[in-house]
Amino acid sequence: MCDLIPRGVAPFDTAGASCQNAASGKVDVTRRIELQVGDLRAQYELLEEWAPKTTAALWTHLPAEGRLYHGRVSGDSAIFPVRGDAIKELSIVPTQLEAAATSIYRGFIVAAIYPHMGLMDLTISYGKAELRRDNGRWYGTPVAEIVGDGAPFFALLKSLRAEGDKRMTARRVE
Repeated sequence: MCDLIPRGVAPFDTAGASCQNAASGKVDVTRRIELQVGDLRAQYELLEEWAPKTTAALWTHLPAEGRLYHGRVSGDSAIFPVRGDAIKELSIVPTQLEAAATSIYRGFIVAAIYPHMGLMDLTISYGKAELRRDNGRWYGTPVAEIVGDGAPFFALLKSLRAEGDKRMTARRVE
């Protein structure tokens, strides 16, 4: 994201991938990821300014493929686990998150980190959601926000509750 310019009003180029920082003259690149379930794809913009360590660990482990399932105890959400060695190296505990959050706004992805297992659970919100696990409220780090109209992808996420798990691929948009 560009510094000094509020989120959502940055002067993006036609590719939507970078913007000019008025103060430094540097071009800042905003990285994106793509989530795909079957033929349906959605792009998310990484929130690197909020969570540089967590987004870097996620980026390192892409592409990732696996099970996408409904986050029943978290409300209107789905969960996609990502595993890897870079996650084990994150020395982040719930009291020291880069940007601690429990409420998850529609269209955001929040990462719950379990370094001892090398696991990053990505909780993807399609409505009203709060980061919870079986033992109660949990804290995570916002890592991405949807780009464009997420309605078709949100409908798919909602369908997981009745239809069950699906396979998903998460990859870098380069």
